[in-house]
Amino acid sequence: MAIIRKTQSLECARARRAANNNYQRLMKTLVRKLEKLYSVYDTKVYLIVERNGRMRECVSVDCTGKPWLRPDQQTLVS
Repeated sequence: MAIIRKTQSLECARARRAANNNYQRLMKTLVRKLEKLYSVYDTKVYLIVERNGRMRECVSVDCTGKPWLRPDQQTLVS
């Protein structure tokens, strides 16, 4: 019985690690593509990703080199 539980917990740990690795790889690719989007095409980009209670932001910069400020709720809704 204990061997089965240990095997199941190892399988869960492997699955979690694989999911985390996939997430990190996809986020790295997404951020790289967003950086290319706002540098090559001069667009304003603001991305918020929340996973497991952690938030990650990717913000483009304006012509002065300052980060573009996040739009407020009214701007997003309208």
